[in-house]
Amino acid sequence: MTRHPTAVLILLLLCCAACTQVRSDGNDAAKRVSGGTIRFSSAKPLVKAQGKQDWASGRSAGFMLSAEESIELAGELAFPAGPGPFPAIVIAHGCAGTGYSDRMWAPLLREWGYATFIVDSFRPRGYSRICEHTERLQPLERVPDVYGALAALSTNPKIDPQRIGLMGMSHGGILTIDAATQWAKDTFLHGGSGFRAFFPIYPYCNITVPELASISAPMRIHSGELDDWTPAKPCQEYVESLKVAGQDAAIQVYAQAHHSFDDPSQQLYYGANFRTSAKCWWRGASILAPLALDSPTCVSYGATVGGNAAAIAAVKANIRAELDQLMK
Repeated sequence: MTRHPTAVLILLLLCCAACTQVRSDGNDAAKRVSGGTIRFSSAKPLVKAQGKQDWASGRSAGFMLSAEESIELAGELAFPAGPGPFPAIVIAHGCAGTGYSDRMWAPLLREWGYATFIVDSFRPRGYSRICEHTERLQPLERVPDVYGALAALSTNPKIDPQRIGLMGMSHGGILTIDAATQWAKDTFLHGGSGFRAFFPIYPYCNITVPELASISAPMRIHSGELDDWTPAKPCQEYVESLKVAGQDAAIQVYAQAHHSFDDPSQQLYYGANFRTSAKCWWRGASILAPLALDSPTCVSYGATVGGNAAAIAAVKANIRAELDQLMK
């Protein structure tokens, strides 16, 4: 049978496209088992429902589930030695973006036998850091990111889908608390078993919304006694309220430790431009509703950050013990 030249050309182009797709899939599959930059989609994103957050008025914007497509994100996946399947920890960075805490915790976790997946929530949104402008992106807006990461890891043949935990520092620690709610699991998890445990490190707990009263898995908070950015006392009160309600939560508070106490490379210093509501209390009718401050004048600038050798040794020992208890 004689083929028309145009038909032959189309057939050749279709074959080449298929070959390209196979090569691309093969490269992605290789990264999934060897590690590297893994691209994935967030769960359905959240968007501000009532305009830009206005700190001056003491009221934040509300949120709603977006009708738009999911955000395309990327994370750095790395494995410990061995064939797997491994338990895994998703790591959520702080307001400075991927950096010191990720670098400190990720190698340590792999040494303990955990795969690590460092999720970058900032660069896909056009940010490198937001410490001086924390109103630009709320931790709650990043919750779909980590549930997208959970979905991506759950299909990886080298990951045990029943043993995936979430760890976050500062801004990522608040995200971790938000992601630990039963509301977040019900909203963003579509199939699978969810996160096995949550490990917020120096999060902000000065918030009252109904959804925070119920968590979907054990949570272990780690805070610094002298933290003047994300203070420990509200987190202690939050944990006590969870325990009274029969929830599996606990907190470790580290003596003489400030914000970012787990950073061995950071000398103690005062950041005058860091926006803080450490002396504030936010309240809302729901986790998606606008939050109002008891006193709008409580928002200020300035916080102390830096590492503490004794606290670093203690938090390493405590988190390893918690991982052994909750993730094995």
